[in-house]
Amino acid sequence: MKLFITDIDDTLSVGETVADEVRGACSHLRDAGWEIMVATGRTYSTARGHMEAIGVTRPSILYNGGRIVDPGGRPLYSRLMEENLANRILEYVWTLPLELQVSGDERISCRETDAQTRSFFADVGPIRLLTEPVVTEPVFRVCLWMDSRLMPKVEEDLRGRFGCEAEICPGGPQFMDIQPLGVSKGSALDRLLAELPARPEVIVAAGDHCNDRELLRRADIAASPSNAHEALLREADLIIPPVSEHGIRTLIDHILSPAFSAAPFPHATTRPGHRL
Repeated sequence: MKLFITDIDDTLSVGETVADEVRGACSHLRDAGWEIMVATGRTYSTARGHMEAIGVTRPSILYNGGRIVDPGGRPLYSRLMEENLANRILEYVWTLPLELQVSGDERISCRETDAQTRSFFADVGPIRLLTEPVVTEPVFRVCLWMDSRLMPKVEEDLRGRFGCEAEICPGGPQFMDIQPLGVSKGSALDRLLAELPARPEVIVAAGDHCNDRELLRRADIAASPSNAHEALLREADLIIPPVSEHGIRTLIDHILSPAFSAAPFPHATTRPGHRL
C-alpha cells in the first residue's frame, strides 16, 4: 500500500474548484495503485466536493484531526472540545478585533458581525448566530480570523491562557485554530495507521501551513508549495509549485516517475539536510 495525503486549501486548490489537471493526476495515481485521502480543517460538507474530485479511497481527516470520516462521509472517530473550555475561549476573544468561526458537528456558529464566516458558509447550511460567548452544542474547534499583524500577539495571549488545555496553531496567514489538547492532523493519522495490518510502504503528504506540520512530520516524503509557511519550507523534503501552478499535479507526476526514489524533483527545490 502506498498512501498520498493532501491538505485542501492553498495546497490542493484555492476555493471550491479542483483544477482538471489535478483531478487527472489523482486519477493516474489511483490507477497506479495509490490510496488517496485528504487532511483538512474543513467540515465534511465543505470538503466533500474536493474529496469527490480527487477520488479519495481511504478515510480522511477533518477539523484538523478532530474527526475522521470514511470516503462516503460516515464519521469513524470524533474528538470534541469540552464545553467549559470552549466558553472560556469565547469569553476571552469576544471583544477582540477579529472574526469567530465555531465548528460544531457539521454546523457553524458565529456572530452577526462575522461577515467573512457568514459569507463562506452561506451556501453550506444554516449558521447558528451567537449573541453571547456561550455554546451549548458540540464544538470541534474555534477558529479566529484577523489582521495578520495581530496574529503574534493573539497567539502569545492564547498560549498563555489556554496552552495547557488546548492546541493553539496558526492555520493560515490570518487564521488561528484552537482545538482540544492532542488533536492534530498528525495524531489523527497515527490513529488511522494503528488500525492497518502494516504501515504503508510509503506515505507522501502535502500541506502549506502550521496546522499541516504534524502530518508532514509523519510522512516519508513531505511536500510543501513554494509559498508555504517558512516553518514547513525548512522541513519539507520537496518544494512544489504553488497551487496556482497545479503543484499537486507536479508532485504526482514526480512520484509516478520511474526515478521517484532517486532523481531530484523537477521544477522544485530539494531541501538540504532532509530526506531527499
